[in-house]
Amino acid sequence: MNDSKTLRLLVVEDNLEDEEFLCEALIEIEEHRQWCNWRTAGIVHAEQLSDALDCLRREWFDAVLLNLSLPDSPALLNSFLEVNARARGAPIVVLADEDDENLANLLLREGAQDVLLKSELECAPLARSLRYAIERQRRTSALRSRSLEDDLTGALTREGFLAVAEYYRNLSNHASIDLILASIHINILEERMSKDHDLRELLLLRAGDLLRSAFPTPAIIGRLEPWRFGLIIAASNDVRVANLLSQTAVQIEDAVSRGLHQVATVCFSATELEPEDNLEELVAGELAPSKTAMLAD
Repeated sequence: MNDSKTLRLLVVEDNLEDEEFLCEALIEIEEHRQWCNWRTAGIVHAEQLSDALDCLRREWFDAVLLNLSLPDSPALLNSFLEVNARARGAPIVVLADEDDENLANLLLREGAQDVLLKSELECAPLARSLRYAIERQRRTSALRSRSLEDDLTGALTREGFLAVAEYYRNLSNHASIDLILASIHINILEERMSKDHDLRELLLLRAGDLLRSAFPTPAIIGRLEPWRFGLIIAASNDVRVANLLSQTAVQIEDAVSRGLHQVATVCFSATELEPEDNLEELVAGELAPSKTAMLAD
């Protein structure tokens, strides 16, 4: 169990000088007792996007300090979207190398709590930004907890999907009904999407509509990440489910490709959900997306 008096921070920064500066700033904040609600800060460092995602998969954090310019991330917005999808509610304060008002506004619209310019970073404003970010995120989470539905697509949120899927699995175990866990991942150029917010929303709405049409209730559909959907389907006919996944992936590919005027790919996968499987780990592991449904013979 985490100590409530220790602020758990994930610092994602690949520049050694900037990382050292941040460490010194955080130490100074602690020495001057500027955390207010916490006695000390427990800091975990990650230098790459993959490392940060792995940390978020294994641990809970109170806040994330995120540099977007990471060596294994092709686009600035992509860094934020992937971290935000895995942050499990932790607020993200972005550390910007350059003053870019358009990018800052986009990040705030996508859910960043604050955007701080590295060259203007000072201890007191940094401590205040983190405190306010955590408080705002807590209030936002309290409001969102009243609804498990994704505002954009109408699918379940990641948290809602996991909760409802676990409930379905408990029911299926008692009724001896097999379930299939499926994942559909839309692969696009994030650079284009970062410049056209309206098009991004339109394509996600279309993808959600196609999934609901192919897999009506009692199947459940969740938006697990910005461009990845998850499904729980009763496994009455494995071949039919595999065919539906394939057909729907093609339809989404066509819709996205026509919207972008370029080729897009949609990967899907599926596996039978066993009683001993850890649902959250399967979802976090992205279910090894492929073009072939991996259903038991």
